[in-house]
Amino acid sequence: MMRRLLAIVLAVLALAVISYGCDYLYARWRHEPFWDVRIDRFLAIYEKFNKIDYQPTDPITERCVYSLFPHFGHNPCWYVKRHTVRYIRIGG
Repeated sequence: MMRRLLAIVLAVLALAVISYGCDYLYARWRHEPFWDVRIDRFLAIYEKFNKIDYQPTDPITERCVYSLFPHFGHNPCWYVKRHTVRYIRIGG
């Protein structure tokens, strides 16, 4: 029983290492692995009586990498494309 559990854990760990390595090689050898995404930012200002005032600020551009996992200090594009609005909490 314990050997079978250890074999399963090692197999899952090996699969994770192999998929991360293949993903890294794909991102490394891709012609243009990076893309820029526009991120809209809002200030979430907490006021009295649990009210929140939202004020838009200047958008920023965030660089992402075409891969499944983060590489080269950038988040993957599939994640960044789904999180294009950021709220900056002030107060509260």
